[in-house]
Formats: sequence, C-alpha cells, structure tokens
Amino acid sequence: MDWKKLNPYKNEKGARDRFYDKTGIAKHREWRGLSDTWYDFTQWLVNLGIMGAFVAKSPVRIMRGMLEYRWLGSYLGALHWIDKCMEGIRGPALEVAHTHMHAVMKASTGHLANMMIGDRRFGDTPNAAKQVIFEQTMGPEILAGFPELEPMSMEAFQGLVGTYMDQHLPAFYLDLMERFGLPADSCRLSATGAAVAINDDYPQNGACLIVNNMPCDSSTMNSQLIERRFNIPSIVAALPMRWEDDKTDKYALSQMKKVIAFVEQNTGKKFDPDAFISMMKKHNAEVAAEQEQWDFMKTPYTPFGLSIASLFHTVMYAFSGGRLSYISKAQQKGLEIARRAYEQKINCFPKARHRMIQWGGPACFNFHLASWLYNCWGILTIAAMDNFEGCTTIDVSSLDSALTSAAKNYEHGVMRAHLTGGWEHLVEFWERAESFNCDMVLMHEDITCKGALGLTGVVNDQAKDHPNIHVMVVPNDMFDYRTFTRNDMRQVINQYMFSVMQEQPLDATLLDFDDNEGW
Repeated sequence: MDWKKLNPYKNEKGARDRFYDKTGIAKHREWRGLSDTWYDFTQWLVNLGIMGAFVAKSPVRIMRGMLEYRWLGSYLGALHWIDKCMEGIRGPALEVAHTHMHAVMKASTGHLANMMIGDRRFGDTPNAAKQVIFEQTMGPEILAGFPELEPMSMEAFQGLVGTYMDQHLPAFYLDLMERFGLPADSCRLSATGAAVAINDDYPQNGACLIVNNMPCDSSTMNSQLIERRFNIPSIVAALPMRWEDDKTDKYALSQMKKVIAFVEQNTGKKFDPDAFISMMKKHNAEVAAEQEQWDFMKTPYTPFGLSIASLFHTVMYAFSGGRLSYISKAQQKGLEIARRAYEQKINCFPKARHRMIQWGGPACFNFHLASWLYNCWGILTIAAMDNFEGCTTIDVSSLDSALTSAAKNYEHGVMRAHLTGGWEHLVEFWERAESFNCDMVLMHEDITCKGALGLTGVVNDQAKDHPNIHVMVVPNDMFDYRTFTRNDMRQVINQYMFSVMQEQPLDATLLDFDDNEGW
C-alpha cells in the first residue's frame, strides 16, 4: 500500500511547519525549552565568532577568493548547515554536538584562511612555500617530521565539505566533467575533484603535491588529471592495497621514506625524527580518546550520535593527526559530558526507538539525514563507517615502526579501510552493529561505487544469519542531488518503516516534503 495516496497526516502540525516551503530554510530558531534554547543560541554566536575570526585573518585575500572561486561562496550557508545538524537534540547531546562542531569550524575555517593566505593567484607570498598539498584521503601524519611546514588538504573544501553546506555546488562541476568527456558513472567524489582542476578552481599554493592511490581506480584517475594542472612538483604515495598482508609493510615503509625524501628535496627542510615521534604520541592520545568515546556509544546513555560524531572524527583524521590542540580539548570536554550523563543515567536521545549504524558511501548533499531519521522515526544513528577509519595506534618504539604504523593509518583511512584490504571489510557492519547494540543498519548504496555495488548480493545473503538486525538499503548518487533527491531517499526509508517495521512516525510532518531548492 502506498501511504502517500491515503496521506492521513496531511493536516497534522509538527516540526516541518517551521520551514519555508520547498526549502530547508527555517523561519525561526528551534524552541528547545528555555535553558537549551538559550544555550543553543549562545553556541550559535560562538560559531559566528569563529567565522568572523576567519575573515579577519586576511580579509582582502578572502574577499578576493569569494569573487574568484565559485565553491567558496557555498560556505556562506555554514550556520544554516550547523542548525540542520542540531535539530531535535537537547541536554548533554546538544552540549557534545556544539563542542565538537566548534572544533570542526576552527579546523575548517583555519584551513580555508591559510589556503587563501598562501594562494599565489592573489600575489607572491612566502606562505605558499611553507605548505605541502595532500590529496584529501590522506591525513597530515607524515608531515609531523617537518615542524616548519603546513599540511594543506586538496579537494576536500572544493567538493566534499562544500557539498555538506550547499547541495547545488557540485552540479556545475559534474556537468563540466561530463562535457570534458570523462565517464558519467565514475565516483562523484573523484569526478568533482577532477572537474575543479579542469575549471582551474584550485588555489595556487604549496611547495609540492602528494597524491595517492586511495581508495579506488576512479580516485587514481582523478589524481592523474589533477596532477597535470598543478604547477608544482608532485609524487604518488602508492600505499599497499592488500594491507592485511604483513609482507606489504616493507613496501609501505619504503613509500613513506620516498615521500619524506621528496618533501626534503622540494622544500629545503630536513625531516626531524624526534618531532615526528612526539607528534605521533599526540596522535595516539587522540585515538585513545576516540576509543573511550566508543565505550559510551555502546550504552543507552550516550550523548554521542547523529552526523556530528562521524564528522568530528573525519576532521580529526584529515586535519589533525595530533597537531590541533583544540581537537584534543574538544574530545576531553565531550568525554566529561559523557561521564556525567552515564553516572546520572541520562537518556540523551529520548526519542530513540532504534539504534542504527550507517555504512557505505553516503549522500554528501544529505549530510543531516541522521537528524531526520531521529526526529521523524526515532532512529538514532550511533555511528557511521567513517567513525572507524584512521584509528591506528602508532608504534613509537622506533622511527621505522612509527613510519610503518603511520602508513597503516593511511591504509585504514577514510573510505579506504573498507574498500581495500579484502572484501570482508566492507561487511564489517554486522560486527559493528552488534558491538554498539544496534538493531538497524542503513546501507548507503552509492550508484557510482562499483566495488560496493558488487557486494550487494553478499550483504543480502549474510542478512539471513543476522535476523535481529534490519538492513535498510537506500540509493544515492553521493554528490548529485538531481539523480536521487533527499526526498527520494526519505521515501525509501518511509516505505521500509511502514511496510517492514510496521511502525508509525513520531512526527508525520517530516514524512514527505520538498527541500530541493534549499541549500
């Protein structure tokens, strides 16, 4: 039965009434009770202050960047995006979400500011020569041995993060990529990165460029196209794809040393083993805090959840690696809140009827899907696939062991850990769901990810052995909202909840709405 034809909920009032039609734009702030509403507003002001500090770092260059790069304008929607990620949460969960988001904002705005400050397009600057560009799936660990140099992520802000803010951003680049003659069914993450290069929309900064073979063939092709359009020396960090085999460790170590020699040659700086080991100890502290957070996430009293938990971890992997002190401070503050909630037995997500793990390549234009799941159906997303990637503890007993461990961290990096190393890793969600006491899994079926799509039959077959875990398969086109919209995704979930779970929504106004014109 198609519930939309009957539509018994059309006259109900609820959370959706706060938004303008056909958008995700709110008419007014969410009422959370006096205390939480005031707290939420004060933290919104903190984010506004972080954005103001971003502009103050180099107002002329940042303004020129706004006029030069079409992707930079999407960040004007940052505060709206933050509000979408905070919808419906209260108490300790709200405190943790804002604590983590402040760190995310500091890392993102700091990175963007330094990108503009080092951009040769706006005039010669010594800052450019102090920056080393990394492809976005590679964290900054290897540069820890060069304290005077700054790691700079390529692609992340031109595509991935910008798409979180503005679902319309990648459409221009994807169409450009197809007009250029590249295959339309390649990974959207890779396609967008290549199109940004084709359109000459990357800042002209950096002393040298480090690309890699992560996580798949599409990404490797993307790297080749981008590499041709950077006027700086480049190298490929070709880390082992079959990383479970210990025999590949020797090769991984040689690749790390090759990258170090390349950076030394092109920056004039010497690698400092002591600085590297020192930074890896800080990396280990971040990983330890992350794993302590997992312990709280397994309980009914977790304040960690929804989309911000996985975002915070991804930022830690991509930008920190032990170098950003405010990441560690945010972790410790979040853990303090979690301990208090656990001791007081506070149910931080009182609407929750189900606990969910999200797995696979998600729709980046629908980043706040977890908030909708919670507010509409009472489905609490405990963790996503990204939470478990790049969590390698570095062996600091010697330089070679530390470099090998750092290579392992890259091999287990974002998107790579479950797409390489063997097909078994893509179906680790069964074990994770059981470990985190989840009764549901949302499989993001990215229609351009050939590797993951090839295992759909395996997932369906294994489901028979896990009768207590419901697997919901939701298609998406990762960066392209036009193929399968946010509302299309919601309707797949609605049909599953009505027909399979035989449940009714918590807020029927959130069942069916058009937000295609919104950010």
